Amino acid sequence: MVKVLNFLKRLDVYIVTLLMFALFVNVVLQIFSRVMPFRVVPWTVEMGEHLLVAVIWMGLGLAVLNNSHVRFDMLLAKMPYKVKKIFYITGNIVFAIFLGILAYHTVSLLEFHLRVDNRTPMLRWNRAYIRAPVLIGCIVGAVRMLIQAWAFAANKMPLPSGEYAEEFSSVVEAAKIEGEK
Repeated sequence: MVKVLNFLKRLDVYIVTLLMFALFVNVVLQIFSRVMPFRVVPWTVEMGEHLLVAVIWMGLGLAVLNNSHVRFDMLLAKMPYKVKKIFYITGNIVFAIFLGILAYHTVSLLEFHLRVDNRTPMLRWNRAYIRAPVLIGCIVGAVRMLIQAWAFAANKMPLPSGEYAEEFSSVVEAAKIEGEK
């Protein structure tokens, strides 16, 4: 399981890095198309929108992995340890349920796009493929939230202090060290 988690973490990083690089190239193309006369690249605006959506939703899994997602850490930092632990575990489970519901509705939206062959205006790509990162981000985020909730409950991962985010990879490293013994 540790090898699978490490592979998934590296895969996320590579995919998001590739998407960010493509977004950078897209922005450079937009700048050149506006500065240089007769070099209009009209599809870059649409491509930028799609890349931004992909970066955000694929990055959701990384945010959970690094425990850098939005949470009221400043408020929780002032609470007693047991109360804080309950809030972290409950918060992760509720957010995972929310992502599951969002994933469920995203599947029906993607099915609709496939059924009616809904395409983007300029690139003529099917919107189901363009919006697939939303589904991937929901699934990866929900699974990682549940793993993180389990790690908090089993005392396998320290609770964030509110001053800085603890990396979820500490769970992977601890399991790897424990497995080598």
